[in-house]
Amino acid sequence: MANPFSRNFYVLSIKTPEWKEDTIVIPNYAYLGEIFCIYMSILFGKRFDSHGLLEQHGGFHVPWVTNVPPSCNPKFPYNDHSPRIDFNIPLNLGELKRISPLFYSEELEDVREVFLTAGRFYLQGIKEFENQPEVAFLSLITCGEILSNSFDYSPEDLLDEQLKQDIQCIQKNLKNGDKISRRIKSRLYQVKAKYTRVIIELLDEQFFSCTQAPNEITSLKKDEIEKRINAAYDLRSRYVHSGQNFRRWLSAIGERQEVPVGQPSINDKELKKVLARCPTFVGLERIMRYCLLQFIQSKGVNIRNSTSETA
Repeated sequence: MANPFSRNFYVLSIKTPEWKEDTIVIPNYAYLGEIFCIYMSILFGKRFDSHGLLEQHGGFHVPWVTNVPPSCNPKFPYNDHSPRIDFNIPLNLGELKRISPLFYSEELEDVREVFLTAGRFYLQGIKEFENQPEVAFLSLITCGEILSNSFDYSPEDLLDEQLKQDIQCIQKNLKNGDKISRRIKSRLYQVKAKYTRVIIELLDEQFFSCTQAPNEITSLKKDEIEKRINAAYDLRSRYVHSGQNFRRWLSAIGERQEVPVGQPSINDKELKKVLARCPTFVGLERIMRYCLLQFIQSKGVNIRNSTSETA
């Protein structure tokens, strides 16, 4: 039964090449623990912590357990003992076979690098939320940014309708309009537009067919997702560039609400609007985990199979 103090501990044993005494550099495999924690956190949608080495090259070590808080909120979906609603993957370590190509395929080296880097921020987010909610929220946004940078779009693909009309107006009405419009488009570094587009394209119909929220009102909906993804990025920008604090808003939301209800009681009208449109941390966490799994699915790693379809 999940409770604030429940924990499960596992030992990862890895068969490594024989170490020859005359080797100048002694290999260190300690980093593999962190990698497996990232893989398992994304696959199962649960928090996994690496406690360091037990034994390596005949040397024994004491596990480091002080890096984990003594308690956690078991009501958050990434802390409880139930399978996540998305992909419905059983909480069985044997399910790691679903992502086994990431362990050995040379063809997936670039995919693996993106997945691990983005996944590191995903795991950091669910680790930090209860203590540093703003940092956790930013970690999830960074996870999405890393994913978005692995996709290529032309400058035209990232222009919204208003910008497209403005560019067309320049082309038609100014001397050397084509040359000027090309110069403008080459300098439009549409980070937010690319981030939003990639996230929306990775969220398919199956994502919206189910929810972990307690009711319909607090669940993510397809017709609202674009404005919520944009608002999450805007919130990140406000915090990074102006230091506007939103800890109280994040902490006040229920453990399974994916979107907030109503508007926060603050004086800043623009920030109030952004917060009302933004997904909760739990909603953003669900979005990013789904996108991470969809990303490797699109690259040939078969996450979905006969036992993994959403219930």
